[in-house]
Amino acid sequence: MKSILASISQPKEIQNLNLKELTQLAAECRQRIIEVTSQRGGHLASSLGTVEITVALLKNFDFSLDRIVWDVGHQAYPYKILTDRNENFDSLGKTGGIKKFLSRDESSYDHFGAGHASTSISAALGMAIGRDLQQKKHRVIAVIGDGAMTGGLAFEALNHNGSLDKNMLVIYNDNGISIDPNVGAISKLLTRFASSRFYNSFREETLEFAEKAPFSERLGLKATLQKLHDSAKSFFSPPSMLFEQLGWRYFGTVDGHNLPDLLDLIDHVKDLDGPIVIHAITQKGKGYAFAEEDSHKYHGVTPFEPVDGKFIKNKSTGTTISFSQAFGDKLGELMERDEKVVVLTAAMLSGTGIVKLQPKYPDRVLDVGIAEGHAVTCSAGLATTGNKPFVAIYSTFLQRALDHIIHDVAIQKLPVRFMLDRAGFVGADGPTHHGLYDLTYLRMIPNMTIMVPRNGAELRGMMELACNYENGPLAIRYPRGNTVELDENKSPQIEFGKAHILRKGQDVALFAVGSMVDTAEEVADVLEAKGFSAAVINARFVKPLDEKVIVQFGGKVKLLVSLEENTIHGGFGSGVLESLSEKGMCVPTLQIGVPDRFIAQGSPEEQRQATELSPEQISTRILERLPVTEKEINKKRNDLQKVSA
Repeated sequence: MKSILASISQPKEIQNLNLKELTQLAAECRQRIIEVTSQRGGHLASSLGTVEITVALLKNFDFSLDRIVWDVGHQAYPYKILTDRNENFDSLGKTGGIKKFLSRDESSYDHFGAGHASTSISAALGMAIGRDLQQKKHRVIAVIGDGAMTGGLAFEALNHNGSLDKNMLVIYNDNGISIDPNVGAISKLLTRFASSRFYNSFREETLEFAEKAPFSERLGLKATLQKLHDSAKSFFSPPSMLFEQLGWRYFGTVDGHNLPDLLDLIDHVKDLDGPIVIHAITQKGKGYAFAEEDSHKYHGVTPFEPVDGKFIKNKSTGTTISFSQAFGDKLGELMERDEKVVVLTAAMLSGTGIVKLQPKYPDRVLDVGIAEGHAVTCSAGLATTGNKPFVAIYSTFLQRALDHIIHDVAIQKLPVRFMLDRAGFVGADGPTHHGLYDLTYLRMIPNMTIMVPRNGAELRGMMELACNYENGPLAIRYPRGNTVELDENKSPQIEFGKAHILRKGQDVALFAVGSMVDTAEEVADVLEAKGFSAAVINARFVKPLDEKVIVQFGGKVKLLVSLEENTIHGGFGSGVLESLSEKGMCVPTLQIGVPDRFIAQGSPEEQRQATELSPEQISTRILERLPVTEKEINKKRNDLQKVSA
């Protein structure tokens, strides 16, 4: 059988295909997603669920002219494949390859990029406003999932356009519920009738007549007709009530995998005026049995065997677990010991390692949905009751709740414990998902304590300290990846605000946090091989810093170096420099961190190489600054004293 997918050179060609060809195209697209994600990893289940929706949209719209915004991008692999990127789709997640999320610099068909949820309707509305200001006529479409619809931003945009009445289509991709078969037939019939050109023409004409009739205002005829219409739709289709009350015309539900029904409905509504919602019911993982059975497991996948769905295990030495699992295990111990411990997350039960705790503690393991701000403010309320809330959210997503952290937690000095998973580089997910800014945005907040563990053992120790800390908010950030050491007894006890000196030295002092501690030890070995004595300090605390240790080494070494997997601006290294400045100390310094640019996708190793954070690159940078003579140091100190005088 001739491949339809392989024959398409431009997305517009899809408009010329018949139903049989479109059905084949959908099947080939689905197989292509399975083929590539099984080798490269990626977001499988969500994208399998949007194949037919994507085909139907490309049949009805020309996205070289029209505009589409996909919420998050988890569901947009079919769109990438069918808009000029099928040939290169094998490079998904590779350095310089196809990105895992929509990106404006990847394709002219990607009209808006996003890695975080709930943005699509808001961005699309901005496009619709801009279109009308420029007096253009193209259509604007937003595709949003049921999870993203829980975010406040989505409702703010729905409410706004309810008053603006801009021409815009929202595809509500609902994979969280199923159609009741007894109601489905009625709903389907109503949707078909409500979207028909006859009905809509009749509706507009009768309302127009009622508006112009001389007796209309006195009798309230138009308002009565409108209410009758809305009531009828609400009776037969309860989900419509939410959207209709916000000023949107609702059409649904429709089977999001029934291509003929989708094509028919979109064709009927695409030229209607005003805000339009199509409610499509889909199934995550559609077309791949293993993903259908467990969509959570196959949401974001690592390489797997397509035949049996088994994930391919990476070869490793020793016993390792992820930092997420180490967090979940320790939290389970704390919850068993202390009934006041409660954990909140924002649709990240599995990702943060706490899903296994929910059955045991259903009232104390709370998933608030994609609503990071609510998770933070709710935890603040919990803290006022004497409970001990832990908030487990990826570093990149906690950025969305910065105001809540400041206003609702820190100002009130409430003991909320923030657990920042996926801190640092995250690899193939790219710049929208790196956790490279948390040390900066948290360090500036008064009353905030920040800790960074070197390994699982230190993470466990820091959680123990955090559980009993009641003097304000506290954050612990840790990376994506595995840890070997989990025995708290093999790691010196965590003392509040105290660093851990791993080795002493006279020439260079390497102050490091988190993942960079092991790197610092490798660098120290290189320096010592070159004849330089290097101290290594595991800072552990970014706020408060151990100023005693900073002064101790700053007063004697030729070069003080800070190392962090965080943006170079405002993070750990900036804090070290501030401490030296406050103490009036003049010592040559070198800040090692992530440069002031967004870092592209690739493996974490490639990303560290690209930012000069490998042990070899760091060693070279330090050696370029050495040797620094005692005479040079004294001259700088004398110059500083002269300026002060």
